[in-house]
Amino acid sequence: MLYFDGGDFLSDNDNVFVAPRVLQRNLQRTVGGREEFLSALASQVKRRVILLDEAPDHHAGMFMASLGEHLMLVGDPRLGRRLWPAPSQAESAAKNDEFMHLPGGPDFTAATQHLFDAVADQCAAAGYRVVRVPVVPAQDGRTYLTYVNVLLDRAGDRRIVYLPYYRGAETLNAAARAVWEKLGFEVRPVDCTATYRHFGCLHCLVNVLKRS
Repeated sequence: MLYFDGGDFLSDNDNVFVAPRVLQRNLQRTVGGREEFLSALASQVKRRVILLDEAPDHHAGMFMASLGEHLMLVGDPRLGRRLWPAPSQAESAAKNDEFMHLPGGPDFTAATQHLFDAVADQCAAAGYRVVRVPVVPAQDGRTYLTYVNVLLDRAGDRRIVYLPYYRGAETLNAAARAVWEKLGFEVRPVDCTATYRHFGCLHCLVNVLKRS
């Protein structure tokens, strides 16, 4: 038996990416070391296990999304920072209750950027083409304005993404939408303004169904 949250894994047809904290939770409790952990997990999931050595301390679906054909979308705080309102704009929007109130404010530190970059680098090393999309993590490490926690669908040849948007973050929303559209997806926005404050987003709210 291993200790984990469902969100600690991100799987596609070939690989299972595992957040670092799963190993940390299980060392000296259910397994004696890294190799034993990887072997135990691989026997259960029947896929190659890619343990992320460095990643944000959150569910994998908050900072990365597998789009098939070895294409990975990874959040990038650097892009989020470029689109974040200037202080004067933020103060004005806050007065109208439109600004995104993130606990402690946005976290654009070099240390946090490094963790997102590390995920992108590890995906590339595993043979994935990596595309970056804006993300704004909060200082609490749990609250994200993220555009990878999505629902994917297909209707014939049309690839559809139900994409979070956040009232008051229109510039970020538009930039994220452009990334998805460039990748060939039809974007259907879903208002997640009331959701992100509870440390998750759109994909966290649903169960996955397969059409018969």
